[in-house]
Amino acid sequence: MTSPLERRRFNRITVTLPVAFHTRLPDTDAPFQGEGVLRDISLGGTYLHVDPGTSFQPGQILSLTVSAPLLYLEDTDLSHLQATGEVIRFDPPTPNRPQAGVALNFLGGLTFCNAPTQQMF
Repeated sequence: MTSPLERRRFNRITVTLPVAFHTRLPDTDAPFQGEGVLRDISLGGTYLHVDPGTSFQPGQILSLTVSAPLLYLEDTDLSHLQATGEVIRFDPPTPNRPQAGVALNFLGGLTFCNAPTQQMF
């Protein structure tokens, strides 16, 4: 039996960065946006923590924007990583873990840019 780590195509790095996301609610198709914190990321996907009242369903599509400082340029410069991902797992909050968690597989590649672009759903 192989462990989940052995099945991953890409190495994950542990990060703690704020992330903004946009999606459509599955039941109403209404636009929804929120914020969370990345726990880890790879070229193939990411895991992020979201507020306990937030819920996602497998197959739901999220558009993400992660902002991170580029220390080698200037202290005030930010780089924005953008990606679109499909929810593969939603972990609701538990008594031992007050935040919900979302595992995503990226659809397509990751994009770096100087300013975030607004993606419409």
